[in-house]
Amino acid sequence: MIFISFVFQGLPETAALIFTSFAIVGYNPKVREIIIYSLTLVSLIYFFRLFPGVFGLHTLVGVIALVILICRVAKVSLGVSFFAAFSTMFLLFFLETIVHLLFVNIVGNVSRNQELIWVIIGWPQIAGLVGTGILIRKIRPIVIKSQRWLNEKQVSSDKPS
Repeated sequence: MIFISFVFQGLPETAALIFTSFAIVGYNPKVREIIIYSLTLVSLIYFFRLFPGVFGLHTLVGVIALVILICRVAKVSLGVSFFAAFSTMFLLFFLETIVHLLFVNIVGNVSRNQELIWVIIGWPQIAGLVGTGILIRKIRPIVIKSQRWLNEKQVSSDKPS
């Protein structure tokens, strides 16, 4: 059953996290890149989930790996990478909380043992992350052009010395 969770929840959720994080930093990857990075990241996360021990270790490993991925691939600073990764993880946490609360109020409590239903519950937040990533990709260039202070480096380099 871990295979179902890996393929139908882990891969799409991680791909959505990567897509949205890249949208925040302004990097436009190809779909193939997202799939490769997602497969690598979700394999690492699921590897750490197999070990008994500290609860949430896989999340910490996932965030650190996402930060490193953003920093290396998008060629942005570590601070920007942390901002993008934590913003996206916070958005995922928020969406998961809302979806699970709505689902519990509508259907009732769902056990983690009901793997297929648990996976299906995860799809709305994946759609929410992808939708947010698409929205950020559309709005980001407009906001950057309209906000002079965001272009401060470019504006100051245009002035003659």
